[in-house]
Amino acid sequence: LMLSLYLYISMSFWTIVYLVVCALPATVCLLLPVSKSRTAFRHLILWYGTLIVRIAVWPWIRVTYDSTAPSDESDEGIYVFNHRSASDPFLIALLGLPMLQLVNGWPMRLPLFGFFARRCGYINTTKNNYEESRAKIAAALAAQVPIASFPEGTRSGSRNLNQFRSGIFKIAMELRAPIHPCCIVGNEYIPDRRFRFQTGRIRVRRMPVITAEEAAAFDNAYLLKQHVKTLIQAEITKLEEP
Repeated sequence: LMLSLYLYISMSFWTIVYLVVCALPATVCLLLPVSKSRTAFRHLILWYGTLIVRIAVWPWIRVTYDSTAPSDESDEGIYVFNHRSASDPFLIALLGLPMLQLVNGWPMRLPLFGFFARRCGYINTTKNNYEESRAKIAAALAAQVPIASFPEGTRSGSRNLNQFRSGIFKIAMELRAPIHPCCIVGNEYIPDRRFRFQTGRIRVRRMPVITAEEAAAFDNAYLLKQHVKTLIQAEITKLEEP
């Protein structure tokens, strides 16, 4: 309980610092054309996520990032993450990319995150139907904006990898978009479902891309999602080995 209290105080303090520092840049961003404004806000929220996971919770929660993907691999495409905890949307900032996230409806209603999420152009998957989501993803990819998705749909709250939904994989196949599998381990209780924290080490890993040509070799989105899930599960097992 004391650790959770301390971390919430620390995160609140650094959030206030962030808001003070970013007040002027955010105001300027509001005056930009929509596309440029969204790009700028995605960079702002990327910096906020980095601040939280690198500074606000250190040293009680230590976070490391690595990549097994080739160094010259393109950053364009759709990034697929497993989803254990509410900290996942912050942890993907470690990839250093101003991503457009696919989110459920409730984060869009939060006082602070919701404001930035709307300004970033995040896609509300509970509000938009398949065609609307596909159109927005297509527009983002055409503008070379990377997409972040959590195909489990909701956080597992454990080490289990829940069933993947097929939607994002169907869109990837239709748009001929590369897929970047990624995995996050160690944060299943950081925080838990009651938003309580414990100390721990979190690891985030980017894996080699599945090219559009490789994805097209699968007969349907179901087979593609099962393949991606198997890859992520295998990488999670490696990372969690003693």
